[in-house]
Amino acid sequence: MNMQKIDTAKTGEYMKQIFSFRSYTNYFGQQFSEGDFYLSTNNTFILAKPFENFCRLYVSSNDRDGLTGLLKNIDGINVLNIPTKYDIASWECLMSDAGYENIGTYERFYYQDFRTGGDLDGIIFAEASDIEEIYNLYSGYEGFSTYTDYLPDRVELKQIIDNDFVIINRQNDKITGVYIFSITGKKSVSRLLIDNSNTGLKLILDMFEILHSRGINYASGWVNSKNIKAKTIYELMGAKMDGLKDYTFIKK
Repeated sequence: MNMQKIDTAKTGEYMKQIFSFRSYTNYFGQQFSEGDFYLSTNNTFILAKPFENFCRLYVSSNDRDGLTGLLKNIDGINVLNIPTKYDIASWECLMSDAGYENIGTYERFYYQDFRTGGDLDGIIFAEASDIEEIYNLYSGYEGFSTYTDYLPDRVELKQIIDNDFVIINRQNDKITGVYIFSITGKKSVSRLLIDNSNTGLKLILDMFEILHSRGINYASGWVNSKNIKAKTIYELMGAKMDGLKDYTFIKK
């Protein structure tokens, strides 16, 4: 099925369509970028954002059957996320009819209190020379998936490192753990945590220390519902689940 290339000068027109079709939608303010594609009918708008080997889709529709048919006939590997606090039985049925399967469910957690008392001077911030080692560490980890985990490519990783939002554990001159996060205003978002040396708690405490020093009072992140070990660690460190879940569906 042919899709048209996004014209960012027409963002207003696209937005008007999206907000006219709200019966089925997973669009929550995603930006239109050069290189994106779209598909539009009288009752449906689909935004496709290309990644290395797949497209992530954002839809808005008032036509259940029409949306099902369009999703079924879009070529290639396509991924669609449904973030919600509510029952998704209707979405599950639609996705199944369109040939998609659920490959993961993530839960959002948050911190409002940070355990502090660490040593800011002992925190190791990643440098540009660490990019390849860090990228290989998480891109080759079987617990992560490009479809569910929004892993940064090398270009984005460099940008994040330049902003001092990547901290690491290092043992015997080898990077064993990585924590990637972001800060916007007074809030932080945890993006990725991996550690192969059983010292991951240090990375969390280091992150707390950074946030506390910068006056941040809220941090959130996502955890795989099936990763009981990670959920237990986060809750041990004071995290709470807010009820929002993100369901990832894929059609190959």
